[in-house]
Amino acid sequence: MTRSGDERRYAQCSDALLLPFVDTPDMVHMGLQRLSAANWLQPCSRLPHYLHNKLRARRDLGARAYAAQPESLPAQRELRQLLLQHLSRDHRTRYAAAAGCLHWRAPGARLSWPLASAEPLWDASRWVADDLCILQPGRDGYELTAASLSAPSYWRLEEKMGRPLAAIHAPVPGFASTIGAQVARFFEHLMPDFPVWRSNWTVVNSPQLLQRGASAAVDDALYLRVERQSLRRLPDTGAVVFTIRVMINPLADLLVLPGAVPALARAVQRLSPAEARYKSLAPLLPALERFFAASQASAASQASAAPAAERAE
Repeated sequence: MTRSGDERRYAQCSDALLLPFVDTPDMVHMGLQRLSAANWLQPCSRLPHYLHNKLRARRDLGARAYAAQPESLPAQRELRQLLLQHLSRDHRTRYAAAAGCLHWRAPGARLSWPLASAEPLWDASRWVADDLCILQPGRDGYELTAASLSAPSYWRLEEKMGRPLAAIHAPVPGFASTIGAQVARFFEHLMPDFPVWRSNWTVVNSPQLLQRGASAAVDDALYLRVERQSLRRLPDTGAVVFTIRVMINPLADLLVLPGAVPALARAVQRLSPAEARYKSLAPLLPALERFFAASQASAASQASAAPAAERAE
């Protein structure tokens, strides 16, 4: 049983929810959009919850939540410095560096971190809600050389570390045949001054960030799990930083947004069986169908009630 406060711990804070399936219903796509450097990462008023999840994940999982190869250390240091500058300059209402520490504040909450550490990537990852990954050129293309990962969406860090992009994305249905070559070219040509972002989605039956296995359907509690991802090249080392911000909202939040539920239903319908399994949606499809049916029935009832109310007036 999930407590009501827990299910909104990592929810999107804005009234305008990020809904990737509305504009891009196909699962396999790049969908990259230009991103100004000032908007590289987004501030988060719920940062203490994300930090608690990261500390717990590393405590419980060790190298399965944080891992770094020795050759990634220069890129880690560059990322830490770039992120410190970004937060202090572009999000100065929340962050400030002083007396050897980085300080974060929000109404009713404050956090501080020492700036000196032997683990630059781990330092940087604690400052933000996003998970942080570093990819560097290798023999077979860009390889994952360091990562702080506490909110995976059904994948495991230990299975991806040190592997090239093609192997990392091998489980994605249709990746190699549709966008594999395009992704490889993009990584070669990404410029430091032009970061990009994209988004991804799935439906889950848990409001928890850490999801390393497949969904197990237990009841009809459903949540929209959205990832805001960014890619940015570090100018000195040439490494590429991949960031992942996971946000989880009760699926019922879509009911008040015009067109959101029908758009999700269409996106789910377009999924092949292999894509549904990859998104860990397959065991949740019966509960999803009940959600869609109830939403449609409610909309039909409201539509029929409106003319009756007008006649009564």
